[in-house]
Amino acid sequence: MTPFAARLAALRSSRDLTLDALGSRANLSRSYVSELEHGKKKPSAKAARLLDAALDADGALAALADAPPVRAPGLLVVTTDPRAPLSLDDIAAVHGAIGQLVATDTAHGSTGLAERAAAAFRDVESRLATAGADPHAGRDAAAAVAELGEVAAWVSYDADEQGLSRQLATDALLVAQAAGDADMQRFLASHLSMQSAYVGRGAEALAIADRALAEQPASPRVRAMFMVRRARALAVLGDMAGALAEIAHARALLADGLKASDPSWTWWLHEAELAVHEARVRAAGGDMAGAVDLSAQSVAALPSRQGRDGVLYRAWLLHDLVAAGSWAEVDGLARELIVRGGAAKTARVRAIIAQAQARARAARAPAAVLDALDGILAT
Repeated sequence: MTPFAARLAALRSSRDLTLDALGSRANLSRSYVSELEHGKKKPSAKAARLLDAALDADGALAALADAPPVRAPGLLVVTTDPRAPLSLDDIAAVHGAIGQLVATDTAHGSTGLAERAAAAFRDVESRLATAGADPHAGRDAAAAVAELGEVAAWVSYDADEQGLSRQLATDALLVAQAAGDADMQRFLASHLSMQSAYVGRGAEALAIADRALAEQPASPRVRAMFMVRRARALAVLGDMAGALAEIAHARALLADGLKASDPSWTWWLHEAELAVHEARVRAAGGDMAGAVDLSAQSVAALPSRQGRDGVLYRAWLLHDLVAAGSWAEVDGLARELIVRGGAAKTARVRAIIAQAQARARAARAPAAVLDALDGILAT
């Protein structure tokens, strides 16, 4: 669904108008409005103006009708002969691809990125393995390739391509080991622990986190990160008291904020993210009131980045509100998620909303709530 279609659907829903009623107001056919709302047709400038007037939208739809579509970047990493050793130019190209991936994923989510990210990593990792790096590049080449692998693994995880994500992270870990990059090895171990917990492999997730902590990393933030991983693993294993204790310990270690001595990749562990993890632990233990409070805190504490995370955190809050049966709040938040692009951001959001939808149906939620959840999955 395009941004125009999502906004049109949200505006019509918020005005409590049927397709027939909106078509009549705008002097457009019901079928045409439906096609616009589902992204099957591109709106003309005239149609956008008519719909703006009918919905009292102050030109919002006309602006979106003229906006160019958002596209994921094309990733071309290898800039010279693929049979030649990696050069300094190749390393610069790898870092450029990493920047593109991170910026696009942060702003717009992982949709459409996983295959490109994986292909970029496979391309340059294969070249490093077969041809190596020239003397000027040295270990920097392997470090850059490992970082690209970590980003590709993350994007695949976010796109819910779990088998691909695990393989990419494992291969990137081998590259990081060859480079002697201890920080990247820890980052990739964190990814593998996170993913193991996500797919229910609690004992494996716990073992990975324990092994990293046994190395006694100097950075408090790194230790806090693996305590969060331990917490999620313990929750999978049913030890809720232990999981909450790990979250509390991690929160204490993070009190001093990000320091110059902390690895740059630890930026993501802020208060909003910590609240998300505690909410998931409490939800796993059946404390839905606590989960709702913490999910709401995560949305309120979210830093200025309001792209993928703005949608993801709200999706978890919606999930917890459904579990708590807070139907009035579910309806309002669902409409907000539709405007923000909803399930178009990432497959993980779609999975979270689908879980909430199934739970709402089982609980015989009001029809308006079920319609709102359907609307998110239509985006």
